[in-house]
Amino acid sequence: MKKLILIHTFIISFAFLAFPILTPLFLAGRVSIPDSSISAAEEQGGGVVSPTGSEISGNQWLFIIGIDSYTNLPRLNTSVNDAKAIKDILLKRYLFDEYHVIELYNEEATRKNILGKLRYLTRRVGPEDSVTIFYSGHSSLDSANREGNWMPVEAGTENSSLWISNKDIYDYLKIDAIKAKHVLLIVDSCFSGDVLKSYSEEIPRASDEVIKQAYKQDSRQVITSGVIKPVVDEGVSENSIFTYFLIKGLKENKKPFLIPSELFKGIKIGLEKSGNQTPGFGTLKHKGWQKGGELLLFINRDELARLKEIKWQERMVRKKLRSSYRDLSVIRVQSMPHIEIREELDWGFYGHSTIRHQYEGMSIGYEKVVIDHATGLMWHQNGSERVKDKEKIAGWVDNLNLKGYAGFNDWRLPTAEEAASLLEPTQKFNDMYIDMVFDNKQPWIWTGDSYGDDAAWAISACYGSVFWSKFNEYYSIRPVRSIK
Repeated sequence: MKKLILIHTFIISFAFLAFPILTPLFLAGRVSIPDSSISAAEEQGGGVVSPTGSEISGNQWLFIIGIDSYTNLPRLNTSVNDAKAIKDILLKRYLFDEYHVIELYNEEATRKNILGKLRYLTRRVGPEDSVTIFYSGHSSLDSANREGNWMPVEAGTENSSLWISNKDIYDYLKIDAIKAKHVLLIVDSCFSGDVLKSYSEEIPRASDEVIKQAYKQDSRQVITSGVIKPVVDEGVSENSIFTYFLIKGLKENKKPFLIPSELFKGIKIGLEKSGNQTPGFGTLKHKGWQKGGELLLFINRDELARLKEIKWQERMVRKKLRSSYRDLSVIRVQSMPHIEIREELDWGFYGHSTIRHQYEGMSIGYEKVVIDHATGLMWHQNGSERVKDKEKIAGWVDNLNLKGYAGFNDWRLPTAEEAASLLEPTQKFNDMYIDMVFDNKQPWIWTGDSYGDDAAWAISACYGSVFWSKFNEYYSIRPVRSIK
């Protein structure tokens, strides 16, 4: 009996002794449940970590220029708001601080001051630092050499000696001039993309390995609101349309690292939808530049904690997927939510859904359905045999509704988002990327989203892919309806 009491006493004592040690670790966030989307950037030893797992070294510099009130040129309406909004979102969500921010607005943004601050950066920036530069204001195109120019506050159309050429800017950003490891230049202005004429290239998917390698390599990148032609001078709310989508991308990013190529994709989709202008993205190629390098925008500690809390809350909330049909480009399909992409291709992608499904198979009047409580969708459990031609596809669904399958007459083709949500990370049975609750005789299914006039988007459960296809192919139909 005494021995038993001694054992209990020892256990209780150990618990009380361990509590002061373990409690600070939990409060500091150092003992936590793993979260795959944030884990690469979890705080280790109190700091945000890099994709390589080590603590970030170097400073994050920000140089902001915005000009509305010109001495000799028409007034602009949004440039200063644009510049300040970019500064605010970067300071609020990302790893920037007031000590490494340089700002020039209106009368301060003279040719002397702009070039002086660039020279200042060449002296102060270290080899592990990153520099982000944002310019919003007038630009001009030199008719003599077809070169774009920034227009400082005192500049006019007649005196080109007051202009700052794109070449002048880019010379300051060369690796042998500014010692930064990474530089990102963002320009919201006319004629901002002349340097990208020869240097535009295909944008790789931002996989973990791509981001890791991008961080290691030196880089000089440029995002522009337009190429050689003038951009549309109209705003959305208090910002230009380009900066609106730029801010939107910075606000909505939920990943611990955001690279410029991924940020640009969102801007391009937004501008493509608005139909107003074509943005540009590229790299400055010169001695010291390394292919594949990209600047990383790091989510700061407070935002990481907030995103982690939101993620846990979202797991308890139904995922709402788009139910209305659209004509989708490849880049828009590749930007669908709740998707992890393994490989991007010019016809779509290989990938899988990130939704944690809560499937329930049941029979209603001897007719089988699958309810997904995670998305609020009811699926036809088996679907059709293979069908081709747009009219026959629509006719099959119409007949299903006339019969009132499972007591409902609002069945429809799924959207690409809904259909892609069925794709599993691994092959389940019959080597298909689909849950075993479904019939496995539908390896390919049509969606209601179109790709031009004579094609539609489809998914392959065989290969775990989303792709567009002409209507002369035989694919199955797996109807769906929204639970009200």
